[in-house]
Amino acid sequence: MYVLGISRVHDSAAALVRDGEIIAFAEEERFTRVKHDGGFPAEAIAFCLRQGGISLADVDHVAYYWQRWQEPWHAAKVFARYFPGTLEVLRNDNGDEGGRSAGMLETLKSGGGKGVDDYHVGGALLAHVRRSFTLRRDVRAAVGHTGPTKFDVHLVDHHRAHAGSAYYICPWEESAILTLDGIGSDGTSTYLAHGRDKRITDLRRIKFPHSLGAMYAGVTGYLGFYPTRDEGKIMGLAPFGKDTYVEQFKQLIHLDPDGGFELDLSWFRHHTTGKHTMSQKFIDTFGPARPRTKVTAENPVPQHYMDIAYALQVTLEEAGLHLARWLQQQTGSTRLSVAGGVALNSVMNGRILLETPFEEFFAQPAAADDGCALGAALDVSVGKYGRPRPRNGFTYTGPEFTEQEMELALQDAGIEYQRVDDIAGHTAAKIADGLIVGWVQGRMECGPRALGNRSLLADPRDPESKTRMNEKVKHREAFRPFAPSCLVERAGDYFVSDYPSPVMLLVFDVLEHQRTAVPAITHVDGTARVQTVSRKDNPLYWDMISKFEKITGVPMVVNTSFNDNNEPIVATPADAIACFLKTDVDALALGPFWAQKPYLEDENE
Repeated sequence: MYVLGISRVHDSAAALVRDGEIIAFAEEERFTRVKHDGGFPAEAIAFCLRQGGISLADVDHVAYYWQRWQEPWHAAKVFARYFPGTLEVLRNDNGDEGGRSAGMLETLKSGGGKGVDDYHVGGALLAHVRRSFTLRRDVRAAVGHTGPTKFDVHLVDHHRAHAGSAYYICPWEESAILTLDGIGSDGTSTYLAHGRDKRITDLRRIKFPHSLGAMYAGVTGYLGFYPTRDEGKIMGLAPFGKDTYVEQFKQLIHLDPDGGFELDLSWFRHHTTGKHTMSQKFIDTFGPARPRTKVTAENPVPQHYMDIAYALQVTLEEAGLHLARWLQQQTGSTRLSVAGGVALNSVMNGRILLETPFEEFFAQPAAADDGCALGAALDVSVGKYGRPRPRNGFTYTGPEFTEQEMELALQDAGIEYQRVDDIAGHTAAKIADGLIVGWVQGRMECGPRALGNRSLLADPRDPESKTRMNEKVKHREAFRPFAPSCLVERAGDYFVSDYPSPVMLLVFDVLEHQRTAVPAITHVDGTARVQTVSRKDNPLYWDMISKFEKITGVPMVVNTSFNDNNEPIVATPADAIACFLKTDVDALALGPFWAQKPYLEDENE
């Protein structure tokens, strides 16, 4: 039985599941090269069908991550509950950007304007409803299918899709489930459940406007970054802050004794505007928002806003711990599966693992809405029809390329290259010599973190690796840290926990006596967002890191996504070559092929 899963609007994606096997799963942005592409995932669907060797005529079910009438019904209740404040919606402001947003008809037609908050709330609601009616037609048109089809359409609850994306692929027969985001199809923002075998049982839903995702996004916008996109930057910025506003931020959220929470909505406007904005009370208390200007050495983030980021991070962590402890008490489980955009906060995840009774932790690598394509497919395949749960193959689910395709791409680009018998050993030696290497191997990983198949790699011993990677390669803010890819069997020698973290969604302290040994992966607060690498999960990557350890004695490399700032992670050999040529990446390991830029004398002075 083939089930095609689809998500769109935020980080569109498609997934194809055949009974207990994930055939393919990829984000639309990887094909269109538009970061966070929220359009209909036509290219991703076409890839999934190609990977499965089937046509749309062979698909039995199409699962979509949003239900039809629940959202407008919940929106109507919110409008009435907070009237007349909700009349602000009629102003159609463009969030913190100022000015007016796209109109209703434009939003209905395109799904939004060019900015994060550039949409008409009523138009967005109608667009969601319309999409649920046109899905069958849209899928057929996306792949140009004109023949007969047999698939049934299933509209899946958004948070059940998040839950399914994590629980149904976790390695256990039973697990507590926690999903956190901005808002789902019925208004749910936080979902607590219990999974056992092939069944997920609801325990609790906390609904918008009481939303950790909305709080996170609103303050992200206040700090001068893009809400719903740049929350990860705020997580990296927070350790530079001080605890100046932590006590005041406690007023933003009330943690109930029974394990729930409510926002104090007097600090927010998301419930009255439908946009990611803070209230005048917040502005009066904490000062004007930081202008949305590029962060550079000449224009750094002022300390005041770093302190706000710190307070936000602490507040989010405490809420996550509060929810997790209640969930553990209710389920009695020692295992936790998490998903949702807020679950990308790996600092919060690390504390949940280490500071609650949960002993085992599983995170969906594509925790945000992209993962809902897979979750919706699994909700139908496993949850509705009782097919087997996938037990592996949930990380490296994207396209792969033959050696012939890779070599042709190098030739087309006119790049000098050589074929290397031992690409792992050759790359390890070059990284040890100080080179930054683009590493493209096997099937592309899913989710926002490069996990060793579409990665930029560097030497963790060299403190300049971080500076050069941020300034010359990634062209991004200097405060953003880089993660280590560490051999799983050696993680305990460098981090306070040796718990496996294969998808880079747990942050642990670097052991104090090791911090000077690996400065490039140690953040300002002494932590690292760890990826552990096992021979089973990624044998070639593991081999390369093992050979780096033999040369240097250090069982890890710096790993960041292979892309320039504001671009998606590279997918194809041509993408990798283009990024290699336009950035300060020194060398490219493309399959078995090695290409290296000639050094200029002034670069080595």
